[in-house]
Amino acid sequence: MGWVLGLLVSVPALAQQGEPSVDGGVTEEVPVIQTVVTASRSVERLQDTPVAVEVITRKDIEATGARDLAEALGARPGLELRRGFAGTELRVQGLSPEYTLVLVDGERVTGRLGGALDFSRFSTEDIEQVEIIRGPSSVLYGSDAVAGVVNIITRKAQRPLGATAQASLGGLWQFEADGSAELRGERAGLRLSGGFQRRDGYDLTPDTPATTGSSLEGFQVSGRGDVRVTDALRLDARAGASRQVQRGVDQGAAGALFDRASQNESQEVTLSPSWVLSPTGSLQLSGRYSRFRHRYVSDQRQSSALDQVEETREQMARVGLQLDQTLAQVHQLVVGVEAIGEALDSDRLSSPGQRGRLSLYGQDSWKTPLPVALHVVPGLRLDVDSEFGAVLTPRLAVRLEPVEALTVRASYGLAFRAPSFQEQLIDFENPSVGYVVAGNPALRPEHSRGATVSAEWRIGSRSLLWTNLFRNDLSDMITVVQDPLSPTLRFTYDNVARATVQGAEVGWKQRLPLGAWLDVGYTLIHARDLEEDRPLEGQSAHRLTTQLGLRYRPWRLEASVQGSWVGPRPYYQAPDGTARTVQAPAYATLDARLAYGVLESVRLFVAGRNLLGAGDPDYLPIPPRAFYAGLILDV
Repeated sequence: MGWVLGLLVSVPALAQQGEPSVDGGVTEEVPVIQTVVTASRSVERLQDTPVAVEVITRKDIEATGARDLAEALGARPGLELRRGFAGTELRVQGLSPEYTLVLVDGERVTGRLGGALDFSRFSTEDIEQVEIIRGPSSVLYGSDAVAGVVNIITRKAQRPLGATAQASLGGLWQFEADGSAELRGERAGLRLSGGFQRRDGYDLTPDTPATTGSSLEGFQVSGRGDVRVTDALRLDARAGASRQVQRGVDQGAAGALFDRASQNESQEVTLSPSWVLSPTGSLQLSGRYSRFRHRYVSDQRQSSALDQVEETREQMARVGLQLDQTLAQVHQLVVGVEAIGEALDSDRLSSPGQRGRLSLYGQDSWKTPLPVALHVVPGLRLDVDSEFGAVLTPRLAVRLEPVEALTVRASYGLAFRAPSFQEQLIDFENPSVGYVVAGNPALRPEHSRGATVSAEWRIGSRSLLWTNLFRNDLSDMITVVQDPLSPTLRFTYDNVARATVQGAEVGWKQRLPLGAWLDVGYTLIHARDLEEDRPLEGQSAHRLTTQLGLRYRPWRLEASVQGSWVGPRPYYQAPDGTARTVQAPAYATLDARLAYGVLESVRLFVAGRNLLGAGDPDYLPIPPRAFYAGLILDV
């Protein structure tokens, strides 16, 4: 299948090891067994997962000082973050943002704009860990899980009584403040958190009146609680709300200036009771409702001819029931059913969109009775949608440990992406340029066939190597096409594109003396548009990432440095009707942070972002070099 060979480092297992200190003590806490839920939709040990899972723990987040999810993912192999007017979007293994499913505590997140979610809208204050699966995962999660799944696990109360607060101030007059309070009893716990952020805009082209990056002002609040009603019955609940406003200045082709403003609001509530049916079985019911509202205003200066006011309102409701059952100690069954209802109303749509979907899924993790540890994990999912009918997505995963220090995983599966309401129903006219974009209600889902092969090699307790090879073949891809029968310039959508993405991820993690650690990763991607016979636009073939950290407890000192290098990326332009290819130059980024504990519960920190000053207004509109400092209180 045209595989590209390579080696890749896997990081999770080293997080569980204690590091000897110079005085014979240990700089890390007592090792604990790390668990994840994303790989099989049920709790399991990280080392037992049928597919490779990358975990970003709470300690990883605190060590790097990441303030939002985008910063926490910035130096991970195979992941690429791109900043635009709508926020920071994520690409996984060379595929566009719409091919990655984003979850919060296993529930779908609403609020995609142009197919992408803004990862900077997720504050790290409320994140316990992030679980990342690369490769097709529609067998468990349905639509959109083509390139992979990112599952954000929120924090819950762990201490009898506790509180945290953090504040920072830095470049672009960026101010952030957040805090939390928690209470844990014998049978119940409650955690409340909230935060506020603001930042000035920035301009990478000061010789023009237009701005590059928008100003930002927003807040978020959330609460999570759990109650053990009886020994067999447990109830979990979570609710949250957020609001974010961005402002900037645009300049039209004819020189007209527009003051733009974008406001995003979201609310969500989740309720999830679970029952222990027997020592080997459990049942979980989950219900979630979420709303998202986007309002965009473009105000032309000294005129109202081209003013725009657009509003988008999205709602989603989901109900699910899942049974986990162990049979004869060698079969771990996961069987579930879920129903999803979606509704979208927008000024750009010809009519409101409504869709319902009923899904059945099942997976069996079979531990074979062989001398070596071998898990065979077949799975199957059926989605029946009110708009496009039925889609069947199987997957087979295998996990093998030929020796104690080596774990090999392989999987092959199908995945799909349902057409969005915008692609089906958009009705947009741009009178200043003279074109029309119309949706296509007859669109079919996009399909993919994907395979991954990964290996982890543990060298003692201090080193870990891992390799991941992947390939994804996409068909029936939805793309914009020109209507040849229209007398005017009219565009619509159709299932005509095909693409192949393949590559390798390589890395190494090493524990160093005095509580230090090093993590290096390299990604090689070959992504090609088969219809146009050219590389996918904006996708670099090479990406190198590195992280160096230190946690030296005798001095209450923490330090981290993380950087990345991204190779040239092709872009295709036709300003005068003649197509030409532009190669955006390679770039490098570097971030650093230093924290010092002045007291047991008080830490001061200083940090710098984009220290190398990367960025350009056309192909890399990221914020300029900035420094900030802050205070953390944990009692």
